[in-house]
Amino acid sequence: MSSQIGLVDVVQALRAELARASELATDQAVQFPVGQITLEFQVGVTRSAEATGGIKFWVLELGASAGVAKESVQTVTIVLEPPVDAHGMPIKVSALNSEKPA
Repeated sequence: MSSQIGLVDVVQALRAELARASELATDQAVQFPVGQITLEFQVGVTRSAEATGGIKFWVLELGASAGVAKESVQTVTIVLEPPVDAHGMPIKVSALNSEKPA
């Protein structure tokens, strides 16, 4: 399967999205604190034959589990505590709309 998405890549992408949302929140009148984040994936598990390869987890694309052996598919739930910035302060994201609620 050439289009495997590594679990690390998914978490990195989430981090990047949260950082971008936080950046957009600067100077916004309406902001939302980010709370606990729960991620659930169906992942494939493979063991590398190489000495340093170890075990790799990769996130299955939608509909891809049909082509993967049933024994190698696992459901993984990751709970992340509320994210903080580099100074340990909670991050906030804003509404993309600058209009105030009615």
